[in-house]
Amino acid sequence: MPGVTFRLFASIYSRMTNEDNIIIQRIRSGETKEFGLLVNRHGPSLMVFVGRLIKQQEDVEDVVQNTFVAAYEHLKEYDPQRASLSTWLQRIAYHEALYHLRKRKRQVLLPIDVGDDVPDELPETTTAEQLDEAIQKLPPEDQMLLQLYYFDQRPLKEIAYITNASSIFLTREVSRLSSKLHRIRQRLRIILTRINNE
Repeated sequence: MPGVTFRLFASIYSRMTNEDNIIIQRIRSGETKEFGLLVNRHGPSLMVFVGRLIKQQEDVEDVVQNTFVAAYEHLKEYDPQRASLSTWLQRIAYHEALYHLRKRKRQVLLPIDVGDDVPDELPETTTAEQLDEAIQKLPPEDQMLLQLYYFDQRPLKEIAYITNASSIFLTREVSRLSSKLHRIRQRLRIILTRINNE
């Protein structure tokens, strides 16, 4: 049964990707109104993606709108051989969201020194509320990385494509992200220990 479910999912995903590419070809041929179809197809998932990091609905809408504006302006640069359209859009949304957060500078984040002796497992007594509170104390880049890896379950290679502005040296970036995830888990453990001791 799991094999049937996976094949069905792969079939739907493949069909959606093919439809996206057909729409993109039409837009590149001058049918610019077709871009609205891409907004309707991918807008809701981008709202969820951005909304996990940015809490104000109005700001989420602004970031997603800026994402689609940037996507439209750079549509000629999109290469379906490198990534699906949804991954490419997430790449743009990722950088738009980080730009928005840095511009707002809503919170002052204190640096957390992590030594090699700090384990990266979360305390067993951690509640969902405590974890959410701890994640909010991390820098935006770390929050987004956790979202992509744990919530969206993206493979590191895709995350490297989304997060790395230059999109080169992806193999090196995958290794760096793996190490960074380890350090983020260590920081989360330290923050959660502090929260539990308050």
